[in-house]
Amino acid sequence: MKKIYIIILTILTFNVYGQDTTKTLNSEMTRLKTETVLIVQSQAIDEYPIWSPKSDFVACNIEGKWYKFRLTNIELADAKWRGQTIGVLTTKDAYSELTTNEQQEFEKVSKFNPREVKTAKGTKVELKMEGMAVSLIVTKKGEKAKKLWTSGGENCHSLVLSPDEKYVAYLCEMNGLLIMKLE
Repeated sequence: MKKIYIIILTILTFNVYGQDTTKTLNSEMTRLKTETVLIVQSQAIDEYPIWSPKSDFVACNIEGKWYKFRLTNIELADAKWRGQTIGVLTTKDAYSELTTNEQQEFEKVSKFNPREVKTAKGTKVELKMEGMAVSLIVTKKGEKAKKLWTSGGENCHSLVLSPDEKYVAYLCEMNGLLIMKLE
């Protein structure tokens, strides 16, 4: 009887691609007690980030090529950024090239806004210009706006809400592609 339970548990923790789905973006962020993750560190990201329809991948264009980053079966390491703890993606095989068909599917569900997004539940995320700096401001429905950080002259932009509205991806030109958890 125990063997059957082990087999069932093994089946439940692996998806159709054989990936361990227990180490998700959310579970790793919870483990590190962080709301922000640096998915790819690069100053060569062009265009805005795009999400997969199921919010299990995020993609970006690096030097003219599109790459997707898996958000399951991953590990994050902690780091300091703008005075806060963030996660940094350390899984070496978490990325692969995005096919043209995948890019089209991702683009269909990715609504780009350079400076502000709002969820169906009323949470607003802004990357507000303040002189030469940018501030990340989050306003939850019925609450006052909360400034989470201000860049030291770095331009941050290209907010894209995940299709499940649990995350927002954005670019910071000196650092790369970041994801912030909204819930």
